[in-house]
Amino acid sequence: MSPYLHFGQISPLYIALELLKVKTAATDVFLEELIVRRELSYNFVHYNNNYDKIKCLPNWAINTLNFHKSDKRQYIYTVEQFEKAQTHDPYWNAAQMEMVITGKMAGYMRMYWGKKIIEWSRTPKQAFETALYLNNKYELDGRGPNAFAGVAWCFGKHDRAWSERKVFGKVRYMNAAGLKRKFDVDGYVEKNLSR
Repeated sequence: MSPYLHFGQISPLYIALELLKVKTAATDVFLEELIVRRELSYNFVHYNNNYDKIKCLPNWAINTLNFHKSDKRQYIYTVEQFEKAQTHDPYWNAAQMEMVITGKMAGYMRMYWGKKIIEWSRTPKQAFETALYLNNKYELDGRGPNAFAGVAWCFGKHDRAWSERKVFGKVRYMNAAGLKRKFDVDGYVEKNLSR
């Protein structure tokens, strides 16, 4: 729904009212994303003049990322390598190709995608700029409040501190094992890398 909401092709109020007519187990979760998270994104962009810069992050996230910015990274990719889905990770590459080809990326993969850009970039600032550039260039719903908040979330915005680890510090970490627990990620790769 995100691209349709982004371009004003459907109203969030209309969706919410229709959902309330057919209340299911997923209704509350969907409404929370449609209303609460959407409003959170709009307020974030409205009240934070740095919404498109790494300075938009909470102090704890900036401090922990900067403290770990000199940590050794196993892989480092250029913007061009990211853009062409030329990483060692087939899951990340599939997510990037899904976004490039369709203009949309599965939600859980979008989070993984952003987290790995942090892990494979020289600095947090460079990672933030890369994620925002790719997201805004290829996502149909890019360049809007949800896009800016979504990228910032990968870096710790609207989240809490977690256990400290290399590169991420206390920013939430994601790995491929989590993908395998959530869904058929190998089928996802096959679908998106064979297009």
